[in-house]
Amino acid sequence: MNSEQKKLVKKGVKVLGKLVSVLSIVFIVYAVYKLGFDFSAVDNWGIFLGVSLLCTIAKCITVYMSGNVWYGWLSFFSGKKNQRREAISVYAKANIGKYLPGNVMHYVERNLFADKMGISQKKLAISTVMEVFSLVTVSLVIAVVFAFNQLEQALYHVLGENYGMIILAVVLAGIAVVAVAVILFRKKLLGILQGYSVVDFVKTFLKNMVWYALVLVTLGAIMVVLYCYMGGQFELESAKLIISGYIIAWVLGFIVPGAPGGIGVRELVITLLLGSVVGESMVVTLSVTHRLITIIGDFMAYLVRFLIQPKVKNTEADSAK
Repeated sequence: MNSEQKKLVKKGVKVLGKLVSVLSIVFIVYAVYKLGFDFSAVDNWGIFLGVSLLCTIAKCITVYMSGNVWYGWLSFFSGKKNQRREAISVYAKANIGKYLPGNVMHYVERNLFADKMGISQKKLAISTVMEVFSLVTVSLVIAVVFAFNQLEQALYHVLGENYGMIILAVVLAGIAVVAVAVILFRKKLLGILQGYSVVDFVKTFLKNMVWYALVLVTLGAIMVVLYCYMGGQFELESAKLIISGYIIAWVLGFIVPGAPGGIGVRELVITLLLGSVVGESMVVTLSVTHRLITIIGDFMAYLVRFLIQPKVKNTEADSAK
């Protein structure tokens, strides 16, 4: 491929990236519309906008926290420790791609960034796998340590009375797949892992788990703030139940493919676990409002990146001199 062809490919890729961003924004608007939020029910617009802004900013911050985790894994596996601000900015831009059908387009911008930085697709893929694994791991740890009874109750309703056997079967199947992969691709795996420090890996893993714990607790805390805004009384025990209930709903919604009657797993678990805490009449409104805040927060994070990106470009220009 000559230089002209490479320029055309790069130009085409940039156009694709812009197209993905435009389509993502369109689908964000559609997602808000589909929620069917009843704005006519708002009594005091001043308080509503103030609470919404506070919660939206908190959600926006969690996007950048998550971007820092992605950067942490990417820098560990690639060995490239620079460009943190640009990487996190790319993550915030790519994040809105998840609203497109298929929930995979947010990986396009990540691939473009990795290609720009000279990071191989293998290392990018490993970073993404570890990003997801650390997020699921920390959510399960929080659920087991702080809300085991809630987790058990949710698993019973989502997977049925034989949930223990199902989980055991999935774990054993996962172990079997890993064992087969190690046996068949032992040399390739050793080649990929060679040169990585086990101590540095553990440090990165633990640090990123702390980041993700903060992300999940913040998202749960947003639900607590919304609950209080809607007239609920703040109590430490109820706040703990709401936060842990949200985390359980998030992780089960992420790893379980479906639920009885066609209802989403996350919605089912939130209704089940939080109905008795916030009231059956409030739980649906609370869930919808929280979803609205998270969508707008993702879009705010996308807009905030424009304040970060010029600084990154200036830094790059200075380093090129």
